[in-house]
This record gives sequence, C-alpha cells and structure tokens, in this order.
Amino acid sequence: MRIAYPVGLAVAVVLQLVLLSSCTTPVPATVTRAPAAPLKSNPKIFVQATVQRERIVASLRDAGLEAVDLSSDTDYTLKVRVGRSRRGTHCGGISNVAYVLSGEGRYVMVIKGRGLTGGCRPNIFDEMSHMLESYVGG
Repeated sequence: MRIAYPVGLAVAVVLQLVLLSSCTTPVPATVTRAPAAPLKSNPKIFVQATVQRERIVASLRDAGLEAVDLSSDTDYTLKVRVGRSRRGTHCGGISNVAYVLSGEGRYVMVIKGRGLTGGCRPNIFDEMSHMLESYVGG
C-alpha cells in the first residue's frame, strides 16, 4: 500500500506503535468475579498451573495463604493461566495472568491482570495473591 502524504505515513507509524505498546504495558490486577461471601478462614489451596507453579506457590505463601501439594483435602483449587510472554526483561516477561478460584465444583472468584512474571520482584503473582488474601474471612 502506498501512502501519498508524509502526514499519513506519520499517523500510520504512530498508530502501529500504540497498538504494539498496548499489549506490553502492565495492567493492575482486577477482580472480575467476586465471591458472594468471604472465603473460609485459613483455606488450603491447591494450585494448578502449567508454568511457573513454584513461583505462584511462593507468592501465595508470602501473602499468608496455605498452598498444598495434594489436591485431596483442600478447600479451594486455584487454576492459574499464564499467557505467552509479550516482552522480555532481565528477570522475566510481561504476561496476561488469570487466577480462577473454585470450590466444591463452582467458580468462586476470578482475578485478571497483566504484569511481570518469572523472577521479577514484585510481580503480577504477588499482586494477585495479596488481592486473593484480602478476601479471606477472619
């Protein structure tokens, strides 16, 4: 495609830069589905994640939540979906992340965000784990 005017070329370049950078900027964690009642006190949470499971478990424990290794005898299951890395840094990448908490076969809570993952501190796992902890009953 040929652009006849330099202004049109400049607009096209700026538009492409905006579209590219919008996918790589962090987005704060947000609760997209809140629980109807406070979560159980001192819940045992089993984490299902295909990538970075150890880092997610460490973030949950740092937030004061108990992450267990076996799925039996747990109060909740936390499925963590980590999207592909959109931009790399020295300690990790920026990825879309979703925490989906379920209990007794039902969705209880969903938290979504985009941010640094991997060994970066702080990262999106820390933010989302602290947000999850804030919903735990006293």
